[in-house]
Amino acid sequence: MNRRSLEYEAVLAAEYVLAEADIAPGARVPIFDLIEDRGIWLCFDAGLDRLLGIYQRIGEATGIAINAARPTPLQRFTAAHELGHHELGHTSHLDTETTISEPMHDPQEIQAQAFAASLLMSELAVEVRLEHRGHHPNRPELGAADVYLMSAELGVSYLAAVTQLRVLQKISSAQARAFAKESPLQLKQALLGGRRPDNPRASVMQFTLADNQREVVLDIDDEIDVALPEMAASGHEWTLATEPDSAFGVVSDRYRQSESGAEETLFGGSKTRHITLKARTPGRSRLDFLPLRPGETTESATPLSIHAVTCAPPVSELGHGISTNQHHQLLSPTTT
Repeated sequence: MNRRSLEYEAVLAAEYVLAEADIAPGARVPIFDLIEDRGIWLCFDAGLDRLLGIYQRIGEATGIAINAARPTPLQRFTAAHELGHHELGHTSHLDTETTISEPMHDPQEIQAQAFAASLLMSELAVEVRLEHRGHHPNRPELGAADVYLMSAELGVSYLAAVTQLRVLQKISSAQARAFAKESPLQLKQALLGGRRPDNPRASVMQFTLADNQREVVLDIDDEIDVALPEMAASGHEWTLATEPDSAFGVVSDRYRQSESGAEETLFGGSKTRHITLKARTPGRSRLDFLPLRPGETTESATPLSIHAVTCAPPVSELGHGISTNQHHQLLSPTTT
């Protein structure tokens, strides 16, 4: 079987998993849950050294181990890669950075890589995300920041998103090479107005008024930057109506002047307020941003609402071991 046929088979397998799990197009794929739902043992180990992941079959039992020392997006992609080995009926595998990022000539690694990319960044999911950001799904005019934001929303690494956009022919080879030279950390800092994120490994997402009633999935320490336009003549200012015990904390509140300069703002021009929040604890939160004028009550204001789902870490506080969702299986009495 040639490479094209191998990849096609893997893409079909990924599409089957997405359809079976009924995952909405453009949504972040809950990869760890998918693995657990298939009865596969999932564990995390910070001592795997250069290994990113392991897939092992022993009789009827199967297990996946993920390097817990790597960033979450890479852990997610590795998990999808190992699940690809399982879904495609492969043998046991020890996967390094080379076997995952550059599968070369190993047919099973080629398939696992294509499966992972198609599962986490299907063509439909990518097009949904592009359209939501105002880009043509087939002829998008993208900058590095656009690619980074898409990667953050889908829960994959920036370089994985660059590679998949090239595979899907959404960007050219020249664009892919140029984007690959960009630093994800510097892209995050630019989105945050020059501030370095508290956790350099965490993701940064940015939302505007167009994202009203949007649901977003995050991990702990991820940051949300919300861009809110204000007009000096209107007299209103945005405020965050969040309970004191919220799962989010404000880490930055800044203004960015309009491109036409500060003088325009003084005489009734526009400026953009950026409120940045960091996810602190797992759970569901509704973030309401209200434009209030002096003397106006929250009941009369039209909010911008973002529905945030912050995922709990898949491991215990120790940072390694069997997935927390599978702990009860270890504690259940065996039957004879």
